[in-house]
Amino acid sequence: MKNKFLLALLLMLTTQMYCQTSKINEVNTFVLRNSGAILDKNKDVDGYYFFYMMDKLKKGKREFAIQLLDKNLVEVAKKTYIDDKNTFLMKSSFNNQGMMFAMANFSKEKITLLSYDKQANLTGTHEIPLESKEIKYYQLQQASGDFNVLFPVEDKGFIFNKLEDNKKIGYSLKYYPTDGGKAWTYSSPEKSKEILSINPIEVNKDVVVALEFSRPNLLSRKVTITTIVIDVNTGKLLFEREYSKSNNPRLITNAFLNNDNSVVFMGEYFKNGDNIFDDRSLGLFTEIIDFSGKTIKENLITWKDDVAKLMKVKEVSKIKDKGYIYFHDIVRTNTNEYYAIGEYYKKTISAGGTALAVLGAMGGGVGNVGATNLTITDAVIFKFDSEFQLKSIKEFDKGKSKAPSYDFGSPQLSAHTMSALGYFDYEYTQIDKQNDRFYACFIDYERLKGEKNKSAFKTIIYDEGELTEDKIYLSNKDKTFKVLPGKVGNVLLVEYDKKKKEINLHLEKLNIK
Repeated sequence: MKNKFLLALLLMLTTQMYCQTSKINEVNTFVLRNSGAILDKNKDVDGYYFFYMMDKLKKGKREFAIQLLDKNLVEVAKKTYIDDKNTFLMKSSFNNQGMMFAMANFSKEKITLLSYDKQANLTGTHEIPLESKEIKYYQLQQASGDFNVLFPVEDKGFIFNKLEDNKKIGYSLKYYPTDGGKAWTYSSPEKSKEILSINPIEVNKDVVVALEFSRPNLLSRKVTITTIVIDVNTGKLLFEREYSKSNNPRLITNAFLNNDNSVVFMGEYFKNGDNIFDDRSLGLFTEIIDFSGKTIKENLITWKDDVAKLMKVKEVSKIKDKGYIYFHDIVRTNTNEYYAIGEYYKKTISAGGTALAVLGAMGGGVGNVGATNLTITDAVIFKFDSEFQLKSIKEFDKGKSKAPSYDFGSPQLSAHTMSALGYFDYEYTQIDKQNDRFYACFIDYERLKGEKNKSAFKTIIYDEGELTEDKIYLSNKDKTFKVLPGKVGNVLLVEYDKKKKEINLHLEKLNIK
């Protein structure tokens, strides 16, 4: 089982293996998510950024650092600044032009957005005041360790997703350009009687595709989901789409821009009258919609017939035994084929969770702990042609991982939350457009007979129309780790050694024939 926050791993080095290493010293406090890859205009790795606390100073002050390395782990720039001890990094992001850091200080009731260029020079500061109710909701997010607040717009700017203290709780999407464009804000109605929140699932150079969730109160399961498409240049609503329970219920999981100025929605479709939070879907759908909201084309792919046929199983129960599929990414190749990269998962009973839930029901003082897990198993890749017809399915063996579901509702809804919290084994997909390759990367825990279980960094490689696997075994150490994409054909392992106050970096080459 993989635990990204407690389990720490080092790559096993051999004399035959190519490796580059580097080290960042004097790191007092570092959170792994406060690092990332810097990409060039072709989305190749051009370097890395790291944000960390260097030192505790007098009078409640702290010294922070932003450090940049190139793709070969050579330092490019390092800048430090002083801030209040209660300031912490909510989220960081890179948009090919520069970086933005969302810094929160709840005691001072504000969020500060800091913009930096590729040389770590400060290019802009924006202060956002917070109301007490907004702070309480952000503190709930803080407990999970993930803030759904900052989204890059490639080569253009950043979008900040802010909670708003309206009649109830609402939201605003605030756009901050970095290319000289115009700022804008898209907000929910101030006098809405519903609690409204928004989750952008696709942000690109033309549009923002987001799911708006509306419910009468925080714990209600009566949720209305509306898909909203916004012009990223103006902030104007292009169209919105609600898939109702009574007619055409659907759950959108992915969205991306097509070549002809249209948006592709992908997800699961249900029987009329079904509840997408409770019932099992009939299959997958893809829907191509133009910027006016008109459906150009749609395809329905059934679990019972289409998927079962390609998986070569005769009984639908065999598919149900695998559970559900969560698709992390969709890649378009140079030949205009599409590959959807996913993992199987299903909801399972947690003995410990059940005991805690019973204790809570008896007044034992335990919080809202779920009695179930999400059990994550094999990786799977669906291949579609240029018309989104399903052509093939390929599965890749992977060990089981478990994550607490906290009973968010259906397994599908829990999977969205667990993905945001980083509990799936999937790490990232790297695309090499020049060679028409992509690399879908996972952390896998292998249970081996007759020897000690091992963890591995597993990569599914698409090359010349074929899918193959490569893996690098990992060995356990008392450190925390994160993997990032490296220059093409490589992977970077980022490790934080809390005792030595240092970040260790290992750049490893993948085996590509």
